[in-house]
Amino acid sequence: MGARLDVVPGPKRATSIAAGAVALAVVAVVALVLFGPLGASAKRGGDQPCSSYPAPGTPAPAGTKVPDGLAATYSVLTDPQRAADKLSAGQVASLGASGVITSGTRLLGEAASGGRIFLVPAEHLLATSLAPPRCLTSVQRLIQQESLPLLRSEYRQVALCIVVLYGTTGTHDCAPATGTPYPLLSEIGTPGFGLVPNGVSAVTVTYQIAPPQTVPVHHNFFVIGTTSRTAPPCGVQWLDPTGNVTKIAVGCSFLTEERHELGEYRAYVATKLSTLQAQVAALSSATASGNLGRAQSTWLRAHVTWLEIGQDDGAYGCFGPLGGEIDGLAAGHPLGTADPGFTGFHRIEFDLWTKHDLSAAATDTATLRSLLTRLTKVPLSTYLPTTATGIGNWLLRPHEVLEDALRDSLTADDDYGSGADLASITADVAAVRTLLGELTPAIDPVAPHLAGNASAELDALTIAIDATRAHGAWISVQHLPVRQREQVDADVGAALETLAPIPDLLTSTGSNSPNT
Repeated sequence: MGARLDVVPGPKRATSIAAGAVALAVVAVVALVLFGPLGASAKRGGDQPCSSYPAPGTPAPAGTKVPDGLAATYSVLTDPQRAADKLSAGQVASLGASGVITSGTRLLGEAASGGRIFLVPAEHLLATSLAPPRCLTSVQRLIQQESLPLLRSEYRQVALCIVVLYGTTGTHDCAPATGTPYPLLSEIGTPGFGLVPNGVSAVTVTYQIAPPQTVPVHHNFFVIGTTSRTAPPCGVQWLDPTGNVTKIAVGCSFLTEERHELGEYRAYVATKLSTLQAQVAALSSATASGNLGRAQSTWLRAHVTWLEIGQDDGAYGCFGPLGGEIDGLAAGHPLGTADPGFTGFHRIEFDLWTKHDLSAAATDTATLRSLLTRLTKVPLSTYLPTTATGIGNWLLRPHEVLEDALRDSLTADDDYGSGADLASITADVAAVRTLLGELTPAIDPVAPHLAGNASAELDALTIAIDATRAHGAWISVQHLPVRQREQVDADVGAALETLAPIPDLLTSTGSNSPNT
C-alpha cells in the first residue's frame, strides 16, 4: 500500500469535468513534472543543495491541523480519523500539492470499479517542484521562469486533492480549496462522484444521453455506484435539505476519451518527426551537391512534412519558442532576414530562392538539424501533455492551423521566394484532417454533422487549390487570378467557421463552475 500513484489504464481513469477555471490553474504547469523532479537533491554548478525548495507530495510538519476555514466548509474533515482514512507517504508523493496534512486524509467512499476515494487537504497548491536555476537544465530553467508567477500564486492557496486508489495504483487531482472544487467527478463505470461543501443534502446528476439521477450526500460526498450507466455526466445540481437547487455545475467531459486520441496524435507526430529528420538530412546533402533545383525540391518536401504535424510558424504550435526557431518568420527580428535569430525553414527558403546561395543554405540547414535534434530529445508528452490544459490547447489546433494559413500563407507573408504557400495550405489541410479524424468520435454525439461538414469543406478547399496548379507546378498566391484566390479564401473561411466550435463542444471549462 506504500506504492506511488501511477496512471491507471483504460476504464480506471478518473477525470474532473466541472472543476471550472480554478482547476485549469492547477494543471497549467503540470507538464513540468514530465521533466522529472526539479527540486532534486543533486548539486549542479556548485556545492549548494537543491533540495530545500518546495516539492509536491511533501508532508506538513507533524501536528499540523486542517485550517479552520476549510474544516468549517467540509465537516468530514472534523470527524475523527480512522485507520481506513490513512494514506502512506508514498501514496501522496505524486500529488500536485505540498504540505500534505496527513491527519486530514479521509476515505470518502468507493468507486463502482472497486477504487477507494480519498480526500487529502494540503497547505499549498503546487503542481510541480521549484528549484534554483543552478539545479535545472536550460529547458527546465526557461519553463520555470515562464511559470513562476503562476506557481507562486498557487503556492499561497490551500489545496484539496481527490485520490482514487485501486490496490497499489491510483489517480489523483488537486485544486485550490475555494469551497467549490470538484462539484462533479466522473469515471468510466462510475457515472458520477464528487465533493460538496456543508449544506448540500443531495445532488441531481444530469447526463447527455441518459435520465438524471438524484442521490443523497454523505459526509460532503456523493457517488453513483451503478456500473450499468456508461454515459458521462454533464452536470450536477446541489440541493439543500428542502430540495431547492442552490448551485449548478454544467459541462460534459470528454477528457478521458481525448487522452486516448491525443495519444494517437502523439504517435502520428512521432512518425512525422522521424520522416522529417531523414528529409532534412537529405536537404543537407542536396545543398552540398551544388544542385539548386534539387535543394529547392528537397526543402519543399521537408517543409510540407513539418506543416503536416499541425505546427506553422510557431504561432499556435505546441513546441513553443523552439517551434518558432524551426519555422518562424523574420518579422519581429531587428535585422529582418539578416538577423542571426531568424533561423529554420524560412531562412533556408530565403537562401535558396532569393539569394540562390547554396553555401548559406548548407549552414542554415545544419542549424535546422540541430534544432530538430533538440526537439526530438524531449519526450512528446512534454509538448503534448494529457492534462486538461494540454488537451484544451490541442483542441484549439484544428481551427488555429487553418487560421494561421489564412493569416500568413494566403497573404504570402511567409513567402521568402518559393511561391509555395498553396503547398503549405495543402499540408495544413492534411494536419486538420488528421486532427478531425481523431476527434470525430467525441464530436459526433454532441454535433452529429460537424465533422462531416468540415470534411466536405476541406475537400472543397483541396479541389480549389488543385485547380490553381499549372502543369502540376505550384503558383504563388500573389500570382493567382483574382477569382481563384477568392475561391480559396472563401473555402478556408467556410472550414474555419465550421471548426471554430470544437473546443467549446469538447471541453468543460469556463462556464461549468458552480453558479449561485
